[in-house]
Amino acid sequence: MSNKTYNQYCSIAHALDSLGERWTLLVVRNLLMGPKRFSDLMRGLPGISTNILTDRLKSLEEDAIITTRYLPPPAASTVYELTEDGTALSEVLTVLARWGSRTLGAPDTEQVIVSEGIEFMIHGVFLGATFAEPLTCTIHIADALYDHTCSVQVSSAGSVLITSAAADANITIQTGLEALSELSSGQVKIKALMDTNKIQVEGERAAVDALTAAIDERNI
Repeated sequence: MSNKTYNQYCSIAHALDSLGERWTLLVVRNLLMGPKRFSDLMRGLPGISTNILTDRLKSLEEDAIITTRYLPPPAASTVYELTEDGTALSEVLTVLARWGSRTLGAPDTEQVIVSEGIEFMIHGVFLGATFAEPLTCTIHIADALYDHTCSVQVSSAGSVLITSAAADANITIQTGLEALSELSSGQVKIKALMDTNKIQVEGERAAVDALTAAIDERNI
């Protein structure tokens, strides 16, 4: 019997046989943001060794959670991407991220901040939000330890994260990391964070009202 299995007839134990090793879920988190090259994954997982990443990717591929795809020239590189089963882990990681955000608090100066982790928080904030008329929101996250701007496009099909600022944004949100974490936990309403000026939201009134209502419907 392999020491990598709990050997229990239990759905949780069975899932952890594939996902329970260190770094594995963070590899999945990063791939949920889109296909990545090996070098992209290394950059987004500071502290991991090339041997460990190679081992985790091999195990995930054996379990049909990820697959590889070759990009033709001019890219001419291999990327890793999630399979259908891998993509289904989005809901699992969203719940786990919300639970972790309850006690995450403000970042420590010794902690590493990676864009994929912040983008997944944003993904959790907008998950489930839909609009009949497409809406684009630019988000500027700025505090002493981090400064980054990205955008989210929300339509009837759901939300799509863009890793850069959108020139045609209907709404602009400015926030810090701790306020973003609070919002992504689902325990705090965006209107409460706006009232205390932890989050500033600007844009056409109807669009702002629709967006804040959609986010707060998912939160307590």
